[in-house]
Amino acid sequence: MRFNKLSLAAMLLGGSVLLAACGGGDNAPLAPYATANTTANISAANLTSSQAAVQAVLGSNFAYTTGVPALGTTSATSLTLSGTSAAPSFALSSDSFTATGKMTYGSCIFTIVTSSYPAAFTHLQVGQTTTISPCNVAVDTAGLKADGLAKSTTVTLVLGATTATPVTLTVSISSTGVVTVNDSPYGSVTVVMATGAGN
Repeated sequence: MRFNKLSLAAMLLGGSVLLAACGGGDNAPLAPYATANTTANISAANLTSSQAAVQAVLGSNFAYTTGVPALGTTSATSLTLSGTSAAPSFALSSDSFTATGKMTYGSCIFTIVTSSYPAAFTHLQVGQTTTISPCNVAVDTAGLKADGLAKSTTVTLVLGATTATPVTLTVSISSTGVVTVNDSPYGSVTVVMATGAGN
């Protein structure tokens, strides 16, 4: 029995040394990470990246708590893009009014097709076209690992001087910095190799 107890003690001590050597994963390879947030400016000049940015946010509902002055709203306003990235459409609402229409590129150009807004909302009358610049999709990528794995982060749509409340979408970043949002290639970001624990 004495030999067995000593053997058991030796095995337990040896196991503790092995666990300490593992360090809880400290020796695992470090993944690169994104150094900044990623913003795609929507324009006609860079149509491919503009369409990719719109594709990434199709179906997302963006809320502007104080309205979108460029469209003439001053109270809480929601905007949803739908359709396809080549021919996106939109639905907008504030107070008890709604408007729908089509969006084209050249920054974001909104053309009203249907509207229940009263005449005081001149930008939101049927047939009216409004160009909003800048117009961009911004993705919080700073600090995210560039490991190709899906993760959640916040995305917003900026219309002129007004930024929507961020929504949470799925994003991944490849080791070379290619950013994908909702399974749609979105753009690229600079990545660097992590230099220590915590990245």
